[in-house]
Amino acid sequence: MEELNNKLMTMMIRLPSAIAAITLASAGAALDLDVKNQASIKDAAAQVAKGLYVYHDPSSTAGQFTQPEPWFWWLSGSAWNGLIDYTVYTGDKTYQADILSAISKNVGSNYDFAPSEQASWEANDDQAYWVYNALTAMEYGFEALPCETSTDGECANSWLAIGTHAFEDFVARWNKDSATCAGGLKWQYTATANGYYYKNSVSNGGFFQTAARLARYTGNETYGDWAEKIWDWSAGVRFVSDDFHVFDGAGDENDANCSAVNQDQWSYNVASYVHGAAHMYAYTNGSSTWEARVQGLVEAAQKTFFGPTDSAAGVMYEQKCELDSSCDVDQTSFKASLARWLGKTAVLVPSVRPSILTLLEASAKGAASSCSGHGNSTCGMKWYTNGFDGQSDLGVELSALEVIQSLLATNAPGFAVVSQ
Repeated sequence: MEELNNKLMTMMIRLPSAIAAITLASAGAALDLDVKNQASIKDAAAQVAKGLYVYHDPSSTAGQFTQPEPWFWWLSGSAWNGLIDYTVYTGDKTYQADILSAISKNVGSNYDFAPSEQASWEANDDQAYWVYNALTAMEYGFEALPCETSTDGECANSWLAIGTHAFEDFVARWNKDSATCAGGLKWQYTATANGYYYKNSVSNGGFFQTAARLARYTGNETYGDWAEKIWDWSAGVRFVSDDFHVFDGAGDENDANCSAVNQDQWSYNVASYVHGAAHMYAYTNGSSTWEARVQGLVEAAQKTFFGPTDSAAGVMYEQKCELDSSCDVDQTSFKASLARWLGKTAVLVPSVRPSILTLLEASAKGAASSCSGHGNSTCGMKWYTNGFDGQSDLGVELSALEVIQSLLATNAPGFAVVSQ
C-alpha cells in the first residue's frame, strides 16, 4: 500500500492539472459496479478507498491527509469517518490502525477533539466533524483507543466519553452565546476569528446530531432535551424552513440577531439535520413528529441536491457550485456527508428507506462511471457525465467512496446502545 501511495501521490503532484486530467481519464475504463450485489459494492468501495488513501500523510498538520492550501482540518476528520464506515461495512481492516492513530493524535488533551494544535482557528463545525468519528465508533463497537484512566477509574477517552466531552463543550458555548438570536452556536468560537459573528447550520446541525446520537445510544433525557431544543431553535430562526430546506446561517453582530438568513443551501447542512432527526426518531421509539421531519428533510434534499439534468434525475450533485465546476476542495466533500447520512438514515427510519436507496443507487452508478483513473481508483466530481470530468481531490474521492459504500449500510451491524 505504501508503494501505491507514493507512486500515485508523486504522479498527482508532478503532473500539471490539464495533463493529469488526461492521464487519469485515459488510465482505465469506468469502475465496475452492480448496485444490487454486495460483493460488487465492496469491491468497488475498496478501489475508491485506495484512491482516497493516496492523500494520506501521517506528517500532515491538516489531520493527516494532504490537501492544497488553504487546507481544512475538518475535512480530514470527515475522511477518517468515511474509512471507519468502510471498515465496518466491508470488514476490511486495512486502514484500522491508521484510523486509531489519527484519532488519538487529534483528540486533544481534554479528549474532545479540541487539540491545542488547532486552537488558533478551530471552529464548532470542525470539532463536530471529528466528533462524528467517536460517535460512529461508539455506535458500531469499533476497536477502542488504549484506555486513559480518569480519576473515577473510567476511560477518559472511551468513544462515549469523547462524545460527551464535546457535547459539554457545545452546551457551554451555546449558553455563552445566547445573548444573540436567543440561542445557537456561533460558527467560530474564538472571538478574534473571521466568522465569529455568524451562526450557521453546519455547527448547530452538528450539535443537534451529537445530542441526538448520544440520546439514542444512552437513553439519557438530557441529550434528548437538548436535541429538541436545538431543533426548535433552528426552526425558529428559519435555518430550517417549514418545508424542511436547510439554509446556511445568519449574522449576529450588533443588532442583526439572525434576522437576515443566508439562503444558500449546501448538501452537508441538510445532511447534518436529517441524520440527527433519524436518531431522534429511534430515540423516541418511532415518534410520528420525528418521522415527518425525517421525511420532510429527505424530500427537501431530493428536490435540491438530485437531478442536475433531465437524464440524471436521481443523481446527487452540489447545486451551488458543481454545474459550473466552481466547487473548492472544501465543497467537493459535502456530498460525502449527504450520502453517508442518508445511508444511515435508511437504517433508522424504514419509511424513507425505499426512496433513499433509489437515490443512492442512481448516484453510486454515476459515481462509479466517473472512476476511470489509476486502476479505477480515481473518481470525478460530476456523476452524470458517464466518465471522468477531470476534477479530483480529497473531497471528490471521499464523496465517491461514501455514496458507493452507503449501499452497504442497511446490511451493516445494527446501531448499538449503551451496555447496562
